[in-house]
Amino acid sequence: MGSTVTPLGSESRRSRVALFNPIFAHYRHALIQELRRSTTVEYHFFADLRDGDSRIPTVDLGGSPDFTRSPFFRILRKMAWQPQALRTAWSGEYSSFVFMGDASWLSTWIAAAVARLRGRRVLFWTHGWPRYDRGLRKYVRLAFYNLANGLLLYGERAARIGVDLGYDPDKLHVIFNSLDFDAQQALSSTITPIEIEDLRTRLFGNAHTAVVIATARLTALKRFDLLIEALKIVNRDCRAVHLLFVGDGPERARLEALATSAGIKSVFVGACYDESQLASYFLAANVTVSPGNVGLTCMHSLGYGVPVITHDDPDDQMPEWEAIEVGVTGATFTKGSATALAETIEQWTRSPSLPDDVRDRCRLAIASKYHPMAQALAMERALAG
Repeated sequence: MGSTVTPLGSESRRSRVALFNPIFAHYRHALIQELRRSTTVEYHFFADLRDGDSRIPTVDLGGSPDFTRSPFFRILRKMAWQPQALRTAWSGEYSSFVFMGDASWLSTWIAAAVARLRGRRVLFWTHGWPRYDRGLRKYVRLAFYNLANGLLLYGERAARIGVDLGYDPDKLHVIFNSLDFDAQQALSSTITPIEIEDLRTRLFGNAHTAVVIATARLTALKRFDLLIEALKIVNRDCRAVHLLFVGDGPERARLEALATSAGIKSVFVGACYDESQLASYFLAANVTVSPGNVGLTCMHSLGYGVPVITHDDPDDQMPEWEAIEVGVTGATFTKGSATALAETIEQWTRSPSLPDDVRDRCRLAIASKYHPMAQALAMERALAG
């Protein structure tokens, strides 16, 4: 795994790492627990307790001795400033730093430079390059990333683009992303087929019709109108398929009206952060469809053994879509085409229930690369250089 960095001014055998985020979203809980189990790295977590611009629940770290509240401030809504990052970088208490790799966080530019000048290792945790940069953006991003000793990336495509644009490949560390996969499996094991049939019946009045699930904030960017248009084609040409929306947002009323007009039997259950309830919703579905880009929803769905369908344009996707292996753990369709989406949905909803071998393949895709333990180990290796 590589040698452990011994922190300056300490006889501890564990290197001390300061890990900064704006907030630690609720889905980071399992990763934080894995990081805390490290025998070679002592992590200290810095973040605010909430983001006024976000509705995402956060991990409750307020009373933890390894947590320091680190408020941040928005500047003209486009940039941010986190003063604790500068103070901590200057203090010399930590041998390494992990900052969020977003160039709009002005404090990170200075904190990273200070830490490097003091001989500390600095990593940026970032999506990296979602697509090939052009013009000024290319050079600003490279200048920012070059402040760090390396990048912790969510996906392999970003690493390939970075190399093509001239970034040192030895400084790129793909650590992927993770949810609480073990908790998902534990919840799945407690839910019986009879309970899933009962849930389908309560939702749709019928337990033996295929179900498409869409779970995300209901915004125009997610193109759920395209999903309704596609299901209208499926229901007209092939067979009935039901639609379950989990989420809320500004598009909800319009989507409800579109589904009613299209004659699709749909249920909108609203926002849900109760994992046991989410487990039941996913297990009641044949396939998850995200007509716009797909991020954590992809991993969430595959973790419960449910394949994922999304569009095929890599320049308009999130890194997590790399977990989709076409024909194995899901499929892609021609971006913006309701007809292509309908054809793809039809292929994954021919049976009222999802075959066990499909569920197994989806879960394996997450267990092999997108597990909190794998992510924690990859981060530890990157910190060790």
